[in-house]
Formats: sequence, structure tokens, C-alpha cells
Amino acid sequence: MEETAIIMGAGPAGLTAAYELLTKTNIRPVIIEMDDQVGGLSKTINYKGNLIDIGGHRFFSKSEKITDWWLQFLPLDKSIRTSGVHISYHNQVSSLKIPLSGTSRSDGNMLLRQRKSRIYYNQAFFDYPLSLNAKTIRNFGARKLSRIAFTYMRAKLFPLKEESNLEEFFINRFGKELYTTFFKGYTEKIWGVPCTGIPADWGYQRIKDLNIGKAILQSITFIFKKNKSLTQKGVSTSLIEQFLYPEKGPGQMWEIVARRVKELGGEIRLGMRIEKINVENDNRITSVIGKETSSGRTVNVKGNYFFSTIPVKNLIEGLQGAQIPDVVKQVAT
Repeated sequence: MEETAIIMGAGPAGLTAAYELLTKTNIRPVIIEMDDQVGGLSKTINYKGNLIDIGGHRFFSKSEKITDWWLQFLPLDKSIRTSGVHISYHNQVSSLKIPLSGTSRSDGNMLLRQRKSRIYYNQAFFDYPLSLNAKTIRNFGARKLSRIAFTYMRAKLFPLKEESNLEEFFINRFGKELYTTFFKGYTEKIWGVPCTGIPADWGYQRIKDLNIGKAILQSITFIFKKNKSLTQKGVSTSLIEQFLYPEKGPGQMWEIVARRVKELGGEIRLGMRIEKINVENDNRITSVIGKETSSGRTVNVKGNYFFSTIPVKNLIEGLQGAQIPDVVKQVAT
């Protein structure tokens, strides 16, 4: 008897799970997605013939296995393979020969693109991650640069012993002057919360191991580094300047994966919102109730296994009959 896995959400996680089930097991996946197209936050919208990315989701991983997984659907553009691949990092360039998966396809290829992030401050553009170069020195000026250097050295010599919030996290890594110049205002505008009210753990997750000292050190050591590769192992994620990008936007990747899932026998139900997740007395999920947005029809979808890639808030709200601790409900809402 065929077993079925119900996957809630047709974003990258849901589509990847479906493809892996189809290629590695005998379980048939059924994906339920409330949107009318796949991709989730990584989708690319076609508006009057114009392709618009909902956020520029870069394709980078230090795992060669993950990189190869992407390249089986969108191989590197043929022109890149013919002319060679050049990886640039901190203004250094290295020509590479890398193993490539698959062949060029008419439905799209993967391009190699250089990251270019800049901060606009005091009517000047600064490279991000910050680089110690002539342009940075000129933009800051001697006085400002001296304050940055002084507070940075003080933070390194006399760091705050306990990092209880994001402000203390930033100061320990960048010094107070650089923190108040760039990070404080930006973070508080984006999240609407003072840095003193955000846990330090947020910094560990978002910025990870990046700091000024590491940026300077990697700028120097890269010159002497041998065997550079596309995966850029050992490089802080926040410092990576080269990445893969589908030629028609990140949504192109997930549209191709969705097509492949259906070719292999999987099912994708678009335009269906999860209304309820049925749970039996033993805390075992038995089915999900979906509502078609076009017709308003309610459908009961049964399965043997259930995967959720939808927002945690929606998942907790949908669980009916499950024994969920109050603290989980509070966090989810």
C-alpha cells in the first residue's frame, strides 16, 4: 500500500523534502500551498513580463553536497564553463577549475554573481562588509577613523563580560563608535525595537563570527591562500562576496524543482489554505483540512507522514486536539 506524506508549504524546504522523498523512498508527497505559485519567500513574480524577485536570495553554501543539489536543476552557464570561473574576494581574483554537475539547459542556467552591498552614510557609500581601504579612510576622515579605532581597541582589550543584549554584542565586536554609526540606527529602524531590547543570541545567528579583526585578517591571508574553491570553506558567511544566482531569479530554481516533483509522481495543490490540522488523542496527526481560495471548497487530506514548513504561528493555530504547552502558544503568537 502506497504511503503519503503531506507537506505544508511549497517553499524551498517543502519542495526539497518532496523531491528527496520521491528519489530516495517509496513515499508519495502531496504539497499544500496557499499561494498560487511555488517558491515561498524565494519566489520570482512575473509582472507584465517583468521578473521581480521578492528579496534577492543568494545561492551559497559551504556544503558541496548542497551546491551539487542546486546544480543538478540549474547547471552553471555554458559560457562560464568555457571561459573559466573567476572568484573574487577582498579585491583578489583567482581562476578556478571546479567539477560541474549536469549540462546547460534551455530552461535556464546558474550564473556566477559578485556580492555588492553598500552602506550610505553621511552622503558617501561604504563597502559592506567594511573594508580597510583608501575609500573608507577618505569617507570617514582622520578624526572619525581615530575614534573608531580607539573604541574598537578598547572593546578588544576590555570587552563587556556579559552580552545580555544586541547592543553589548555589537560593541564587543565593532567598538562603540562603529556601533552607533552604522548598526544601532539601522537595526532599530528595521525591527522597531531598541538594541538593548533584543537578545544577544540574535547577533550570533545573524552576524555569526564576523568582526573587524577577522575581516582584516582574511583580507591579508587570502593573498597567500592556495586551493581556493567555489565553496569558500573557512570564510565567514558574512564576508562571502561570490555566489550563484539563477538567471531568471531565485524563483526559477523552485519552479523547476516543482515541475520535477510532479514528473516523478508528486502532487502540488496551489491556492489551498491550511484551516485545521487534525490530531488524535495520542498526539498523532491524521489529516489536514484545506480550503481552496478560488472555490471556497473544504478538503480533508489524509496522510501517513506530515511535514510543516509554514509559519510556526499558523502551525500552532491550526493544531486541533494537540496538547500544546501555554508557553509554546505564547511564543508562537
